Amino acid sequence: MACFITPLAVGIILGILGKRFKGYSRLKLGILVYLLIGGALVLAVEHLWHGEVVLYPPFLTAMQNPEDVPTLLHEVSVVGSSMTFGTAILWLSLLHISKKIEIKSKSMVRVSTTLGT
Repeated sequence: MACFITPLAVGIILGILGKRFKGYSRLKLGILVYLLIGGALVLAVEHLWHGEVVLYPPFLTAMQNPEDVPTLLHEVSVVGSSMTFGTAILWLSLLHISKKIEIKSKSMVRVSTTLGT
């Protein structure tokens, strides 16, 4: 229904805040922002395709019946939050792997320069 709202909101907020802080590029937050916003947009298109989101108010088909609002809020908070958390874990894993590769390549360069002398 609306699980894409949470990662979309977090991605937009991180994108805006990232422009103000110096550690943005060092932490590679741009990758996380692209993962969150890109995934949310693809999921929004999928929801639009299946008729769960419409292009006229109230936009979410679950909002047409007031009794379904708790279900909608549950999906946004539980499913959306878990998707955002999973994306953040993926991003942290990518950072960890890239650091390992960077450290390994630096040590290989150091070994090759000492062997050459």
